[in-house]
Formats: sequence, structure tokens, C-alpha cells
Amino acid sequence: MRKLLLITGDLATGKSTFAGMLSQRYQVNVLYKDVFKETLGDTIGFSNREENLKLSHASAALMRMIFKSFCELGKDLILESNFRQVELEKLHQIAADHGYEVLTVAVRAEPETLHPRFLHRLYHEDRHPVHACGGFEDFGVFREYVFSQRQAGIPGQVLELRAEDFSYQTDLEVLDRLDRFMGE
Repeated sequence: MRKLLLITGDLATGKSTFAGMLSQRYQVNVLYKDVFKETLGDTIGFSNREENLKLSHASAALMRMIFKSFCELGKDLILESNFRQVELEKLHQIAADHGYEVLTVAVRAEPETLHPRFLHRLYHEDRHPVHACGGFEDFGVFREYVFSQRQAGIPGQVLELRAEDFSYQTDLEVLDRLDRFMGE
């Protein structure tokens, strides 16, 4: 059975880095929602949070469209994003329609841990401006967003990981679980 590995969770938990590591480990393509959003932001532009959210929704739609193409070829795929529940449900439906097994890796940490990381990325890692349009510089807004995203249910098999640090990325038990899922 073909595999779809979804990497999701809180902001600033190392999801993209982990997805890239797994892509190399399994020799499977990975699509990052941020790459789509940045490209759309550069091409279309945005001037406020509402337009930024439209870029986010369009990015998720593009990821689904490309996943469908992978399904037609019978290829495994890794998708990385802070997926909303409705996005996860749509991906699960596409996977079911095409006979894919899905595992969602949900990476979480306390907002007090994540917010300084988020700010560091924003101000010291030359992050794309599309990521600075959420008002998340304010801890209260950031915390509310993190908790609101967690309210959504995650369908199917879920592997929940803690990201107070990034040790989960090299944890042998975690990697063994993922190896078994990917058929390694």
C-alpha cells in the first residue's frame, strides 16, 4: 500500500526540518506549504491578514492537487504544514480514494517555548514576509492561535511528538515507528 506521511503541528516546532530529514531517509518527495505560500506571496502579493490567509488556502489546495498527481503515479509522499482540520480531512479523503495509508505526525510544545523560537525565526533567520502577517509577535495572539489550532481533531493514525527541544527528530523509537509505517 502506498503511504502518505503528514507532518503537522504547532508553529516553530521544527516540522519542516523533520520533514526534510524524513524525505532523505525514505527517498520520498516532500512538499512544504510554506514554499507554496512564499511563491504565491511573491507572485500575487498580499497587503493584510485576509489576503495572507487566502494565500494559505491556495497553498493547501495546490498541495492537494499535487498529491492527486502523485496518487495517479502510485508514489509515496510527505506533506508538511500546520494543517487545519478541514485540510486534513480532504487529504484523508483523497488518500482513501486512491488506496493510500496515512500517518499524521503531530508535533506540539508549550506556547511559552514556541513563541521565542517563532520570534527568532521571524527576526533573525531572514524569514519570508508572508510569515509576518499574523500578528503573532504578540504572545497572547500567538498563544490563542496555537490553542485554537489544537482544537481540531486529527483523523486516522496519529503519532504525537513533543518539541520542547528537537530531540524527537533523532529519537530512535520515533524513527523506528516511522520506518515501520514507511515499510523500511
